[in-house]
Amino acid sequence: MQRHKNAGLRLKAIVESDPGALVRVLQFFQTRNLVPRHVSATRLGAQFLEAEIEIDATELESAAFRSIAAKIAELPIVVAVVACD
Repeated sequence: MQRHKNAGLRLKAIVESDPGALVRVLQFFQTRNLVPRHVSATRLGAQFLEAEIEIDATELESAAFRSIAAKIAELPIVVAVVACD
């Protein structure tokens, strides 16, 4: 399956509002030498953050992306993860 060259893989995670939460989520991409195309975080009240990470689809296979999402979901600070490819 070919992807459009501008296609991206997107992950959204709801995490506890912890100072190290974003770093813990991003470390899974860093260990694969991936620099996200886009990263954003929005506070959801006092207790949670919504983190959104987009990776260029040409840099990572969908199966590997889903594997990263599953590993992120196992972190104790993570409430929910949704991966879109």
